[in-house]
Amino acid sequence: MFENSEQYTANKILILFVLDKLGIRMTDNALSAVLLGPGLVNYFTIQECREDLIAKECIARELDSSGCVLFSITKKGKERLAQMKYMFSGGLGARYEAYIDENRDALERSMSVDADCFEDSNGNVYVRCFVREGTNCIVDVKLPVADRKDGAAICEEWKKKTSALYIQLMKIFYDSIKHKEEKV
Repeated sequence: MFENSEQYTANKILILFVLDKLGIRMTDNALSAVLLGPGLVNYFTIQECREDLIAKECIARELDSSGCVLFSITKKGKERLAQMKYMFSGGLGARYEAYIDENRDALERSMSVDADCFEDSNGNVYVRCFVREGTNCIVDVKLPVADRKDGAAICEEWKKKTSALYIQLMKIFYDSIKHKEEKV
């Protein structure tokens, strides 16, 4: 998974750097996407390093209001990053810094608006669309769908048109309430 202990340590510093640079709580998918973006590390190394950092209390793992796991750098993690940042200088550091700067808006948006398609233990397929503000899920919708293809399409639409879809959904609810009140 890693060539030597120096590379393993550099990968841990990379994770701390990304969490510190972005300054936001991140899901596993979002953190992995950033780390894998430039194509310089592999998924399994990231997972192993992240778990090691959690065990050493350099990364905090917490749940948002809907139970989704979020990761953030701790004070101890910031101290370790400051001590070891020299290992991250040069090309690798510059590539990740440039990648984060170029993609910051999309990365932050993906942390506040996201959707996921998943299957339960009975084989039923669902889509979960949400909007997060900090650790609070202010919108969290779970819908059954026909199959993963439909689920993936719905996820993409949610990510592209969150505001418009949310407004349409709320309009349907308010029109239903208004219609019910008019009957009374």
